[in-house]
Amino acid sequence: MNLPHLEMRQTSAKIGIQTTRATLEQHQAPATLSIEQPQGKLSIETVAARLEIDSTQALIESGRIPALESVQRYADYGRQMGQQAASQASAEGDQMMRIEQGGNAVARVAKSRDTPPAEVTTLGFVPRSLERVKINYTPAEVQLNYTAERPRIDVQVNRPELTVTEGTVDIYLREQNQLDMWPVGGMFDGEG
Repeated sequence: MNLPHLEMRQTSAKIGIQTTRATLEQHQAPATLSIEQPQGKLSIETVAARLEIDSTQALIESGRIPALESVQRYADYGRQMGQQAASQASAEGDQMMRIEQGGNAVARVAKSRDTPPAEVTTLGFVPRSLERVKINYTPAEVQLNYTAERPRIDVQVNRPELTVTEGTVDIYLREQNQLDMWPVGGMFDGEG
């Protein structure tokens, strides 16, 4: 049996979306940097080294006597020689006083004055040892004083430059929804 009925065909609506991407452009200028380094302050203080050499004893051994000691020695020597000369003159006077006793006193006195005693010469080194020369050394003193100066740093930050192009979203109806209906069967299909 062919009963009449309706046939339907339905098409759903379809939407379309068209997008344009957003763009971001960034430009970053480098920071401006300024560095200044002042010189540090340096001061140097020096106390000079000191060398003291006392060669008095070595000079005395070589015959070079300091003035005060030389005067003292010559004074002592003069006194001693004066005493010797006085005693010699006294002794010679005593001998001459007894000339009548014989014994050739004049010849003896003349002979004692004629030949001086022989000088004794010795060989030696001056100074005899390094202990005769006294050396005193005071080393130099150096004081360094340094004051450091801190660097002066100036930084200027440059902000980034951003260029933004906004994206777009377009929504549209790509296909219309549709409902089609038609009768089928019975007297509507033309058979009967």
